[in-house]
Amino acid sequence: MVREEKLVAWVQVTPQAEAQGDLKDAYDAVKGSDGRVENLYLAMSQTPKVIKPADDHYLALLHNPDNPLTPWLSELVSTYVAILCDCDYASANHGKNYCTYLGDSARGEQVLAALRAETWEQSIDDPAVRAALQYTRKLSLTPGQVNADDIADLRRAGYCDKGISYIVQLVSSFAYWARMINGLGTQLGDKIGL
Repeated sequence: MVREEKLVAWVQVTPQAEAQGDLKDAYDAVKGSDGRVENLYLAMSQTPKVIKPADDHYLALLHNPDNPLTPWLSELVSTYVAILCDCDYASANHGKNYCTYLGDSARGEQVLAALRAETWEQSIDDPAVRAALQYTRKLSLTPGQVNADDIADLRRAGYCDKGISYIVQLVSSFAYWARMINGLGTQLGDKIGL
């Protein structure tokens, strides 16, 4: 019986079992607790020197106890960028993480549906969340129009400059991830979310 391999990406991917040298080191550095490397990193197998620094940057933003944003808000911002960039891979994974951190799957799914439909402004009342999402949309879609007034709006909504910096870096980072994932044609794996 021949086992059919699932498509990981549109580019040639070196499977984990076949990795050698720098690529094996990179895979070993980013593999999960189950010993498997996510499709995100498998799709990057042509550029092994990029894998570990990209993962380090991701972890420093989303899994850093020094981040003043709540984990659910960090995941919501990241998910919204993925939605705006039409990146199903990142929106599925980080949308699931958002719901997990929020602790209310039904409400989380409602918010995600509103983000996808661009109706969230009618369903989110929290001024801090609204400000973060408005800024996320502007920086994602019209970065050349961002100005000092946008930062002032975030401050008025209660964000400190460190929190603002995290929002900016999350939006920017997920713009990278969405384009890299979409550009390589990276497919969802078996595991979604944390």
